[in-house]
Amino acid sequence: MFDERVALKIRLEQLADSEFKIIREFNREREVIFQRLKELDAAGNGEMPKEMMAVMPITSLPDKKKRGRRSENLDELRNTAISVLKAQNTPIRGVELQRQIEENTGKKIANMTTFMVALERENQRVRKLGRGLYIYDYEG
Repeated sequence: MFDERVALKIRLEQLADSEFKIIREFNREREVIFQRLKELDAAGNGEMPKEMMAVMPITSLPDKKKRGRRSENLDELRNTAISVLKAQNTPIRGVELQRQIEENTGKKIANMTTFMVALERENQRVRKLGRGLYIYDYEG
């Protein structure tokens, strides 16, 4: 039975996922800006204003504390998922990915969506393109 508690838990997961994606985009933009500033400094006289020197050490946000429990079974499933995604050059459906992971490991994945959300948080290169399509992003 679907109740308010389950709905709230699902919404919390959605918020965490959205927050993670936004932080990742900010970090990418920050890296692009720092790279461009380095290029300008190399082309210029090499002096940096005091304000810029104060900003330079901030390159990323502190790591969030890991949630949930870790297990060897989960590590094996995640490593297998990443290797299957790396082997694919095109997006792969979640159902097909689940089938390949379960065949390779001999273990069942109870909830593929939750599994992939956690994998996306752990490995920034794993991306969901939408409606159950996943890909390993070599550029990200």
